[in-house]
Amino acid sequence: MRKRVSIVTTALNAADGCAVLLDSLRDQVRAADEVIVVDGGSTDGTLDAIRNACADDDRVRLIEAPGLNIGQGRNLGIKHATGDIIASTDTGCRLDRRWLEKIVEPFEDERKADFVAGFYKIAPTSFLERVIGTTTMRGALEPVCPETFNPSARSMAFTKSLWHRAGGIPDFLAIDDSLFDAKIRTMDVRWVFAGDAVVHWRPRGSFTSLLRQFHFYGTSAGHTQMSTSGTLYNLRNLALMTGVALIAIWQPWLWIVLAAMFCHFFVYVHHNKSYRVMRAMGDRRAYFAALAVHWTMTLGDATGYLTGSIQRICDPSRYRDGLNTYMQASSSRCSS
Repeated sequence: MRKRVSIVTTALNAADGCAVLLDSLRDQVRAADEVIVVDGGSTDGTLDAIRNACADDDRVRLIEAPGLNIGQGRNLGIKHATGDIIASTDTGCRLDRRWLEKIVEPFEDERKADFVAGFYKIAPTSFLERVIGTTTMRGALEPVCPETFNPSARSMAFTKSLWHRAGGIPDFLAIDDSLFDAKIRTMDVRWVFAGDAVVHWRPRGSFTSLLRQFHFYGTSAGHTQMSTSGTLYNLRNLALMTGVALIAIWQPWLWIVLAAMFCHFFVYVHHNKSYRVMRAMGDRRAYFAALAVHWTMTLGDATGYLTGSIQRICDPSRYRDGLNTYMQASSSRCSS
C-alpha cells in the first residue's frame, strides 16, 4: 500500500548545499508528498534558496527556528510532518534519482519495515577529498555488513510511529543519528538495509575541516562514553609518547624509542588501510595522504573526547542523566 512520505532536513548557512539537495529532490523518480526544511538561523543566502524552492514547489515547506541544534531541528520538522514515513537526509547531499523510491519500498512491500538504513557514496571533487572519503567512509573500500551497518541521518527512513516510540531524535548532543541508531537497536523494530537507496556526499576538502569534523565526533563520544575503545587506545598511545618525549629532554637516547613508538602507533597500525586506499585510487601519493588523514582523525577524536568528557563531568544532568533518560524514553516525550 502506498504511504504518505515526508522528507525532513535541517539547514544552517548552507545555501549551496540546499541548492544541491533541493535540485536532486525535484529529480526523484518517486516524488515526496512534502519536503520540510528547518533552518536554525542562517545569515547567508540559505533562506533565500529555500524560499525560492518553496515558490517553485508547493510541497517544500520552510520552518524558521533560530538557535535550534540539529536534533531539535529534526524533531521540530518531524513533529510538523504529515507523512506516515519520515525520510531523512542532509543539505549538501545529492540524492540518486531512485533514492526515495528505494528507501520507501521496504515500508510498502511484504517486509513491512519500521526503519530503513539507506546508503551513501562519496562524490569528491579533488584528490584530497577522494583520499579523505575513501579513508573515512564506510563501504568505500569493502562492502558493509547489512546486519551491523548503522546509517547516517543523510540516508535513513522510519515510521513516524517509531519516532514516537523511540522518544524522538536525541537533541541534547552535538551528533544525533548515532545515538538514535543505538536506541532503535534496543527496540523491537523491523530493520531493513537498503543498499540501493544512495545519496552522494562530498567529503571534507582540507585537513583543518577534517580535524574539526572528528573533534565534533569525539566530543559527542565524550558526552555519551559510548563506543570509545578506539579513542581510549589512541589516548593511551598519545599519553605514552608525550611522557617519553618529556623524559627524552634529559635522556636523549629516548628519542629513538619515541621514533619507534610513532612508527608503530601511527604508521604500522594504519599501513594496511592506507595501502588499500592507494591501490583503490591508483596513486602512490594517496598512501602518504591516507596516513595523514589517520593522524588528523586521531588528533581530532582524542581532543574532542577529552572536551566532551570534561563537559560531561561539569554538566552530568545534561549528558549522563540525559543519556539515561533518552535510552529509557517512551512515546510520551514526543506525543505533544
